[in-house]
Order: sequence, then C-alpha cells, then structure tokens
Amino acid sequence: MPRVAIQLPDELNQFVNKSVQAGDFHNADEFFISVVSMYKDQVEEGLSEAEQTKLESLRRDIQVGVDQLDRGEGSEMDWDAFFSERHRAYAERHRVS
Repeated sequence: MPRVAIQLPDELNQFVNKSVQAGDFHNADEFFISVVSMYKDQVEEGLSEAEQTKLESLRRDIQVGVDQLDRGEGSEMDWDAFFSERHRAYAERHRVS
C-alpha cells in the first residue's frame, strides 16, 4: 500500500493522538483510512443513480482483474509497443489532408 506523508497543525495532531489513545483506532493510519473512506462515501452519495451503477460495475470489473492477477493469470504488457501503436493510429485518423 502506498504511503502518504502529511503535516498536521498541533491541534489536529493532538486530536488524532487522543482518538488513538482512547481506543477509537489502533493507530493513526487506521484513523486516516477511516476518515478518507467516510469522505469518499459522502462524495459518492452525490452521484446520480446511473453514475453509481457505472461505478459499481467498474469496481466489479477491477476486482475480476485483481482476482485473475492473484491467481497468476496475468501477462506482461509491452507498454512501449502499445503506446506506439496508439500514437500511430491516432496520427492516421487525424492526418491533415
């Protein structure tokens, strides 16, 4: 999992530490994961029903890919060749006459 470093004002740092010490969270990482997750849920609540459906579908598709990789079903991708082909196709479609 990627790490993110942040600097908090003393007052907020004390609040995080008190929340951890009170047993609300195991550590500061858990505190921030919880807060960001709640914010994410709040933002997603503002999505239309169609957007929610699309988001859920994308999440399922991503999980299928993750599960396949976990089972060793992935394959190497030649990104240079992929992008080279995409650039060539784009240039061909947008060639100036």
